[in-house]
Amino acid sequence: MKKEPRIVVAAIIRNGNKLLLTKEILENGKEYWIFPGGGVKFGENLEEAIKREIKEELGMEIEVQKFVGFKEAIFPKYNYHSLIFFFLVKPLGKFSVKEKKILDAGYFDFKEIENLNLVDSARWAVEKLKIEFGEI
Repeated sequence: MKKEPRIVVAAIIRNGNKLLLTKEILENGKEYWIFPGGGVKFGENLEEAIKREIKEELGMEIEVQKFVGFKEAIFPKYNYHSLIFFFLVKPLGKFSVKEKKILDAGYFDFKEIENLNLVDSARWAVEKLKIEFGEI
């Protein structure tokens, strides 16, 4: 079977000086905090995908503000290869977890995030935000 990299979008949802993270069990069977998002469907652009994913996962509308960057995540051991496109977005309302795969969700400031078990790509995005915005 031929494997292809997966295209994924992730929302950096900023509310004041805090960022919204979700906790999920990833391919390696361990719990990690990540930025919410998911796979892009055929025929869907990245902004449409991030809006759909956040609505599905968190029942929340968002406004896409800017593209932050992308990170490649390659873990052949877990049959995982994704290109993750991160967008800074503004929440248009409150969130409510809608999917069973999400174990927990919440807003955290940079200090609180330092103590969370973040997946590598989320850690990368947080460090990129610190450089761009300083300590929000």
